Amino acid sequence: MEQKKYIPALRFKWLTPLYDFLINITMPEKKIKEALIESAHISPGAKVLDFGCGTATLTIMVKEICPEAKVTGIDVDAKILDKAIQKVKEKKLDIFLLDYDGKQLPFQHNAFDRTVSCLVFHHLDTATKQKALAEIFSVLNEEGQLHIADFGRSKSWVQRTLFNLIRGLDGFKSTDANAKGLLPQMISGAGFENVEIKKRFKTMFGEVQIICAAKK
Repeated sequence: MEQKKYIPALRFKWLTPLYDFLINITMPEKKIKEALIESAHISPGAKVLDFGCGTATLTIMVKEICPEAKVTGIDVDAKILDKAIQKVKEKKLDIFLLDYDGKQLPFQHNAFDRTVSCLVFHHLDTATKQKALAEIFSVLNEEGQLHIADFGRSKSWVQRTLFNLIRGLDGFKSTDANAKGLLPQMISGAGFENVEIKKRFKTMFGEVQIICAAKK
């Protein structure tokens, strides 16, 4: 079996156990994720996919805010997913978590009403971003929506400069499209419509944008 290729949380695996702590103290994480969930307008019984769920912080928030939603989290990093599974067990929540090979999402077409993703796409190089967006488009139903929170090009030169800190850590190749502000264009290229930056958050590592799009 071909080994999965991905950039671990915080780039180095020895830093992965510190991910939740470091994100919590360096980013307005709760506000960003609450805004992301609010933008998704998740209805009771909706099927929601958290793409690149990591330690399941967003996944858990979705389930707690929308308890009747059917929530699934997926990630390529088995070690960080173990941490997610433990957190979900402690919360005693009905959430389905699984890992995959990073190539093809293991779901049927039209399986989900919403896909959410937070601070994942800047880890993916341009080709992988395009592949992931195409896969997400496929597993969303006809009226499905995509809601992403990730770094984008800011109008502020200060925020653009700060983003170089993340680029140095996560790699200039994977973050190139984010730095150039190309993520909305790439989402449109995958077939999505009504692509819009709904909110912008200034952080100590650059501007995080809430990007929303519809399949139809």
